[in-house]
Amino acid sequence: MTNKTKKPMPVWAMIITDVVLTAAAIGVFMLFDYVMPQSSGVKGEVIATVDSSAEGSFTLPNAADNSQDDSEPAVTTTAPQAEKATTTLRTEQTNRRNWGNQDTADYRSDQNAISSITNGAITSEELGSASTDNAQVTVYKKSIGEGSNKITYFVADVYVTSASEIKAAFADGEFGKNIKDSVFSMAVENKALFAINGDFYGNSERSIVIRNGIKYRDDVNDADVCVLFTDGTMQTYSPSEYDSDAVIAKGAWQAWNFGPALLDGSGNVLETFNTTKYLNSANPRSAIGCVSAGHYIFVTVDGRNEGYSKGATLSELAAIMSDEGCMSAFNLDGGKSAMMYFNKSIVNAPDGGGRDLSDIIYIGG
Repeated sequence: MTNKTKKPMPVWAMIITDVVLTAAAIGVFMLFDYVMPQSSGVKGEVIATVDSSAEGSFTLPNAADNSQDDSEPAVTTTAPQAEKATTTLRTEQTNRRNWGNQDTADYRSDQNAISSITNGAITSEELGSASTDNAQVTVYKKSIGEGSNKITYFVADVYVTSASEIKAAFADGEFGKNIKDSVFSMAVENKALFAINGDFYGNSERSIVIRNGIKYRDDVNDADVCVLFTDGTMQTYSPSEYDSDAVIAKGAWQAWNFGPALLDGSGNVLETFNTTKYLNSANPRSAIGCVSAGHYIFVTVDGRNEGYSKGATLSELAAIMSDEGCMSAFNLDGGKSAMMYFNKSIVNAPDGGGRDLSDIIYIGG
């Protein structure tokens, strides 16, 4: 009987096997880390409540007309106005802001881009208005520029009786990683009158997450933070400026961590933005701004569609927010995330049809 010696695996076969096994391991890791929904199990810590009878109570501009039943928010859609061009002139008064954070770069605002917005002719069309006893929303479609330089954007002018009317919701109603849903579905599930994408907190391992007076995560990264307080005021912070204890003591109702901050708190475009080169370029955008306590502006800019809308740089977005009367403003997640919901539909044209996200900001419900 002859003993047969098993031949060793050829080197080329060993290399192929190692590559396949490595690829499989990486694939499993990426599937778990980036695709599979992962509930954090974190219920959050209640840090703030809003008493509508307290200091943070505001009056709607048309309060006498808002007498409908809150259980079914009535939507009154106005006929679109004839398109008209308006030109706004504004004196530029920019201030230097020292971010003091080495992980991000300061990109100077573009004065020419700012001037093109503040001195340009803006075409505006009212898409409709909606209201409840506690909120009033009017949405406009606007554009500026021509041809390859045209920017088309949507503005929601929002008044509320209390900061608690500026609400946030998680996909599937749960805080965690890779838990995503469409802006439309989240808006419908929460019976929203109006909604916009949030900061996509679920796409980050580290961030500040405060929603509806509940703190879920308190981990400062290198991005700016925007806080809406129970008294209706809104303030933006660089990473080095953010003080969790002070913010909580002041009554943080919502906190978003994306950015950058766009205005200086007095309506002036910041001289520098704490951001990256890519984020500083022209892209679809979403932003939140505060005119005064109880009065807010939400903007969604379409982009990557030459002739319709190229998108906006951060300088252009900041100028738009300033032109809308905001004192402070903050850049939310953008690109394919930039979506605005109103009157039971998505009103803008999201890049690539949009994408599923982890959170929204909404009114009503």
